[in-house]
Amino acid sequence: MARPQSPRGQGRRRVIDAAVELFAEHGVRGTSLQMIAEHLGVTKAAVYYQFHAKEDIVLAVLEEALEDMAAFVSAAEAEPSPDAAATAALRGLVDLMVGHRKAVAALMRDPEVERIMAAHADLDSLVGRLTALLLGPSPTVRRRIAVSVVGAGVAQAGIDPMLADVDDETLRAQLLELGPTMLARG
Repeated sequence: MARPQSPRGQGRRRVIDAAVELFAEHGVRGTSLQMIAEHLGVTKAAVYYQFHAKEDIVLAVLEEALEDMAAFVSAAEAEPSPDAAATAALRGLVDLMVGHRKAVAALMRDPEVERIMAAHADLDSLVGRLTALLLGPSPTVRRRIAVSVVGAGVAQAGIDPMLADVDDETLRAQLLELGPTMLARG
C-alpha cells in the first residue's frame, strides 16, 4: 500500500516549518537533516528530496522575508524625499519583523545564518540599501546611533519572550509610534 502524500508543494512547506521549530530550539548548526526528518516522521531521503542541504532550507526560510524586504526597500527608494523614504523603510521593516516573527526568532543572531547570509552578496546589498534609507543623506552621529537602536529594537521586539503575548497589530502600532520618535532628526 502506498504512503499518503502531501499535495505538491506542501512537502517543502512542511520541511521549512519543521526546520524553523528545530532551528529555534537547537540553532541551525545543531539541527540536522535527520532531526528534521524525524520531527516530520519521514525518511532523511524525503527531506533531501525537497532540499539538498541545510543551507538551502535556511535560504528558503529567509526567501519570503527577503522578497518582502526587497519590495519595501524598492518602494521606499522611490519616495520623493529622504524623510518619506526613511518613514516608508521603517514601516516596511516593522511589517517585515512582525509578519515573520517566528522565522526571525529562529534565525536571529545565529552564527550559521550570519555565515550563510554573508556568502550571498545580494542579501548584504539589500541590508545596505535599507540602512542607507533609514540613515538618510549625511547622517549625524545621533542619527547613526538612532538607526542602530531602532533596527535592533524592532528585531528584538519581534522575538522577545516578554512580548510573546502582544498581538501583531498592537506590536506593529507601538513600533510605528516609537520608531519615528527615535529617528526624529532634532
